[in-house]
Amino acid sequence: MAGPHSPAQCWSWRVPSPPRIIVPPPALNANGIPDLHVVQDTTFDFESSGFTNAEFLQTVTYGNFISSNNMLEWKYEQRRMAQQILPFLYLGPMAAARDRNFLQREGITMVLAVRNTMSAQAKMLGSKVAQEMGIETRNIDVAGNQELIAAFPRAIEVINTHLSTMYQLQQARGAQVTAGAQGHPPSTPGKVLVFCESGNERSATLVTAYIMAMYSADLIKAIQIVQAQRFAVAFDDSLRNLLSTYEIILRAKRDVVQADSRMVGNGGTGKPGLKNGANAGLGKSSKRTIDDSYDDDNMDMDGGDRFLDHGRFEGRAGSAPFQDRHGS
Repeated sequence: MAGPHSPAQCWSWRVPSPPRIIVPPPALNANGIPDLHVVQDTTFDFESSGFTNAEFLQTVTYGNFISSNNMLEWKYEQRRMAQQILPFLYLGPMAAARDRNFLQREGITMVLAVRNTMSAQAKMLGSKVAQEMGIETRNIDVAGNQELIAAFPRAIEVINTHLSTMYQLQQARGAQVTAGAQGHPPSTPGKVLVFCESGNERSATLVTAYIMAMYSADLIKAIQIVQAQRFAVAFDDSLRNLLSTYEIILRAKRDVVQADSRMVGNGGTGKPGLKNGANAGLGKSSKRTIDDSYDDDNMDMDGGDRFLDHGRFEGRAGSAPFQDRHGS
């Protein structure tokens, strides 16, 4: 016989799943073509990117350009080739890193493999062709996809350092950086191919993270830009959630940099936790401590400690685990 109460919600024995991240198709312009502009954000602070050569980034890797839309003419055979995601960044499978004609035709100066540690131990997923051609080869090894988020800053640093080195070499030779096609920033002699086994998962996730970090693009737009060039990319739920977490980390870093800048502008030290103005040199923390709460004259000293955490729960509605059965 059923009891007088029933569960208020459906019971589940598994760990709750995070909400799915849906990536809609990009908006179409008046000509019916996906409108994917990478627009310069004047409020973006390169200090949050972790790369010190901000002048180089603003000159070479940052600017307004229109991303070509390959998805309208995508062919199944193109999954075996590499596609240009940014003017200096390519994405493709392992076969592209071993294609001598492609590397020479596109002027690739570095190949970056994103591989599993087991593949690294077996000395797989390399590019002997690139080494024979004198092209720099670098590897980002991860034990699983969950380790990608920790590898993003290191991989972005590898890409930017290479581009910066190539740019400085060109400047030292006295070569002039000529303007590219209309709507594109000046070209750079450095071009990087990022690849994995298929070119659709780990390497695609890394390229998406690069766009998010260096162009201040949100998760949805970054995925749309990558997918517009390489339609075969496959971002499953775990990779989308990983990129969503990385977006939160990037936003937090930018907030810290902006807060420090405002603190310096107001006469502070620029260091979190220090007061501005005359008290800045005293090093007194601006955060209210528990002792300050106890010393507050407005606190009810008769059992006042029970009110310290009251604000967090005020106005919260309860949720009963069971509800009454009707008609039983």
